[in-house]
Amino acid sequence: MYNSSMRKARLNMRTHGQKICATTIPQNLRQSKHGRFWAIMLCGHMLAWQSLGDAQELQNPPRQSSFTSLVSTVGGDVSHVFSSPLRFNHKDGLQLLVLTATTVIFVTSLDQNIDQDFIERDDFYIKPASKLAQIGDAYDKLSAEYVLAGLSVPMLAGGLVLKDKKLMTTSRVMIESFLIAGAITQIGKKISGRARPYTGNGPSSFAWFKFSGAEERRSFPSGHATGAFALMTVLAKQYDSWWVEIPCYTLAVSVAMQRLDTHRHWGADVVLGSAIGYWVGSTLVNRHKQQSTSWSAKPYLGTDRIGVAWSF
Repeated sequence: MYNSSMRKARLNMRTHGQKICATTIPQNLRQSKHGRFWAIMLCGHMLAWQSLGDAQELQNPPRQSSFTSLVSTVGGDVSHVFSSPLRFNHKDGLQLLVLTATTVIFVTSLDQNIDQDFIERDDFYIKPASKLAQIGDAYDKLSAEYVLAGLSVPMLAGGLVLKDKKLMTTSRVMIESFLIAGAITQIGKKISGRARPYTGNGPSSFAWFKFSGAEERRSFPSGHATGAFALMTVLAKQYDSWWVEIPCYTLAVSVAMQRLDTHRHWGADVVLGSAIGYWVGSTLVNRHKQQSTSWSAKPYLGTDRIGVAWSF
């Protein structure tokens, strides 16, 4: 039996000249399907972080355990996302205003018509939208967690084998983006309590601050659209090429179309959900790009020269 002391994580222990990185997975996570998934992902990224730290140990003496470093990095990312509205400039404020106005227009004027168009299937845009939704249907059947694992695990493994920090960082940031954006969306669902289209209550049926747990009251915003854009935005922006961006955003849009095609969501739901996923993914990628391109300058004095040493 495990006592309370044995449940505590034991990290960076040295025994017989070997460095061990391990943590105990709580029982509730081991018994839960989704808990086991996230526990495995956590252990994988701890291994990647440990491997990266070992590769750099000769050049940079370790200051803290790999787990502590990982927690510190993830915590910094979470804090950065949730505090980013405090750093909004005029452009950000304008974009937020446009998003708010667009969402209101969809709720008040467009949502009912769009849902009816997908039912009747005789409008010009429905056929291509339905074709695109078939891709999103595959995403839905696989589940977002399996799509995330299918993308992030090979990237993590490749990063470990190739000692490629960018691959490992991309894998980690994808998971962060998915979870952070998902948390924001879940809060929105609880607060708004919007009825789904299939209930027949209409697009104006909200139950503000009722915090209902009923599935039919979890329409706004779309969690599927949020998750798809949270993942695909990170991948597209980390590998900034058209041949990456086009399939990534096509997949994300197809998920949004699938939610409309199956009458699980209104137009405003997928607009706001997509925007949340894109914003969180972009915020995290920009943060890490700024960190990786940061530089400093120090005076340099040599035996026969004087100048400035640049550190990148």
